[in-house]
Amino acid sequence: MTLQPTLRFDPDAQQSGAASVGVHNLDPDLVASLGKRQRIDHLLQAALRVSVIEAAMQGCDELPDVLGRYQLLEAGVRFIPRFPFEPGVRYRASFDPRPLGRAGHADVLTLDFSLANPADPEPTYVTGVFPSADVVPENLLRFYVCFSRPMRRGWAAQQISLIDSEGRPAPDVLYRPPLELWDRSMRCLTVLLDPGRLKRWVGPNRELGPPLGLGQRYALAIGSAMVDSSGRPLRRNFYKPFVVAQAVREPVALMHWKVLAPATKSRQALTIQFPRSLDWALLRNAITVVGDDELPISGRVAIEKGERRWSFTPASPWTARRPAIRVAPDLEDVCGNNLCAAFDGPRRPRRELTGERANRSIHFELTDPANSAETA
Repeated sequence: MTLQPTLRFDPDAQQSGAASVGVHNLDPDLVASLGKRQRIDHLLQAALRVSVIEAAMQGCDELPDVLGRYQLLEAGVRFIPRFPFEPGVRYRASFDPRPLGRAGHADVLTLDFSLANPADPEPTYVTGVFPSADVVPENLLRFYVCFSRPMRRGWAAQQISLIDSEGRPAPDVLYRPPLELWDRSMRCLTVLLDPGRLKRWVGPNRELGPPLGLGQRYALAIGSAMVDSSGRPLRRNFYKPFVVAQAVREPVALMHWKVLAPATKSRQALTIQFPRSLDWALLRNAITVVGDDELPISGRVAIEKGERRWSFTPASPWTARRPAIRVAPDLEDVCGNNLCAAFDGPRRPRRELTGERANRSIHFELTDPANSAETA
């Protein structure tokens, strides 16, 4: 009985982390004849390829090849990568016998494989979903889904959905962009609700109404089959339940913010309280604190209370005489309303907005330590 060729991933038992890809059960006479040919590497490269797979490339014919060398065995061929295979990266090996002159065995063998990452024994999980509040406005614009480790593209459409109070998917609610909206770390994904249904007086809104129903209960569901950069599924499913409240269609107004100033020569936190939830991602960068020299003061930012409280703890005690809070004009609330206009308000002439695109300033005075309950 003639054995059929097999394609196999072969870990090196003698060297930790080392591995190769081998084609076994080839005709020994064929292997012997290959050893007598010229340009054998070029021939073997056409027959045995190892490529890198990403989720976005799964349907592509041209995948990036892994560089390496070839070794003839008694009844097979081995591919040894120039650099060791990386844990967590997905690879595809393919063997096509036709370049070797074996048209009778023309079936192409393929094998997908990856190395487990021993440094990451704990499965990836969802660390949070923002807005974090249990009540959100009817015209909510987006969610941010954060993970404990970098993730892989291509799974959000299948694994992230909005379900109603009876556990059924809410149709045509989430916007599915051609390219998933990950941050650079691949740990935070932006999930948009359909903007066409959010903007009043446009086609989708007129035909279907807003994405969320006032007073209704929903949950953003993240399935455990989402895959991290190591190719592993999430630890468990995750659900973010919430209730829908009245829509918010007003610009963000600084005059309604409450600033709680710290004591001079202390490291107390400067705190700002907002009347409604602001955008979690923008809050991290849109507000800065500057000293008398107009340069940013170093410190740590915390966002709490359902994104309705922002606090800044300086790295060194407060010393500036006239510190100020700088607010970027593109800061938004959770509905996309910014400092200049409402998300779906009437369009204003560009000349009216020019002067409003500059940073806003809020000056505050440090308090007397003698009158402060805490001067840590």
